[in-house]
Amino acid sequence: MTYEEVVNTIDNKRRFGKACGRDVTKEFLAALNHPEVGMNIIHIAGTNGKGSVAAFVSSILQAASFASKESFKVGLFTSPHLIDYTERIQIDGKQISREDVARLGSYLLGMKLDLEPTMFDYWLVMALLYFKEQGVGYIVLETGLGGAKDSTNGLAQAPRVCAITSIGLEHTQYLGNTVEAIAGEKAGIIKPGIPVVIGDMPAGARDTIIDRCNQLGSRYVLAGSVSSEQKLGLFGKYQRRNAAVAVEVIKCLGGISQDIIDSGLANAVWPGRMQIISHEPFVMIDGAHNPSGVQALYDSLDAEFSNQQFSFIMAVMADKDYLEMARIIAPKAKRIFTVNVEYSRALQARELADSVSSLGIEAKAFDSYDKALAAAKGYNEKIVAFGSLYFIGEVLREL
Repeated sequence: MTYEEVVNTIDNKRRFGKACGRDVTKEFLAALNHPEVGMNIIHIAGTNGKGSVAAFVSSILQAASFASKESFKVGLFTSPHLIDYTERIQIDGKQISREDVARLGSYLLGMKLDLEPTMFDYWLVMALLYFKEQGVGYIVLETGLGGAKDSTNGLAQAPRVCAITSIGLEHTQYLGNTVEAIAGEKAGIIKPGIPVVIGDMPAGARDTIIDRCNQLGSRYVLAGSVSSEQKLGLFGKYQRRNAAVAVEVIKCLGGISQDIIDSGLANAVWPGRMQIISHEPFVMIDGAHNPSGVQALYDSLDAEFSNQQFSFIMAVMADKDYLEMARIIAPKAKRIFTVNVEYSRALQARELADSVSSLGIEAKAFDSYDKALAAAKGYNEKIVAFGSLYFIGEVLREL
């Protein structure tokens, strides 16, 4: 199969399978003789910040490898992608080739399994096979949805460190209606005796995770925020909390100096998170796609640009709490332009604009980002696009 055929076939698989993702992965990996066994895995869960923490950890490990006499490769598995599926699987910052996707994808699609894999399952198992082939030393592994039943929780190899970055209300139909319930689901990645790093989150969620750590005899550490003096490769106040989680993860691994940690933090790259893509006019994009993510965006904008309001360009998925997202960002908004996204789960721009208008915010719908951007440029405010990683991916793709 060609790359395009593999991607299209996998993309048309179920988003949520009939079987628990963890169980699918167990069967899939058993059929492949468990390529993940023997690998050093850092397992990262959380409502927001997973990708940024993974980027920081990966960058620090790459810096450590570069400085070591015995260098090692660093694998990174994340989701979703912004532009190309190959972003999901990286080694030392380099995306998997389309040829390798075609080769490995064809093989995996030809396997006969009792349980039906989802799109996410195929990419996860492809990543683990690829990392095994390439002799990767460390794998930074980001969960998909949840924790206990997540596909990434079906590996036979226990992680070296687990991290839970943050907890907020999202995917409540799958994870629970309270932060405590969601924290309990995310805490399902914790393994007996394995250290756990806990990020900034509500007290009830934090206590739920701590209880799980105590039950399993797992040492835990509460991450705070790195100093404002610390140089970061990622922009935004909330990234200092994500960086602090990454630093504690590295400390749990041990053997990496502060100079190397500083270098890794400064050189981390993670597109689509408070990323400035233009200065004249000022245009920033951010993947905030739920209320807690938008709150982090709001706090960072307020810290970096106090007493300023913005023209926002917003696009969302229909299953998100978009009204609450708009309500949170409203004090920083002069106006909000809404946009259609070419994705099956997307909310139509007109419906989003009507919801935004109900909050007393000036709103106008457009059928494309380009048209919304052209309208926004007519005003004298900084422009910020947010609301969906799929939307931010479209913006970057157009660039």
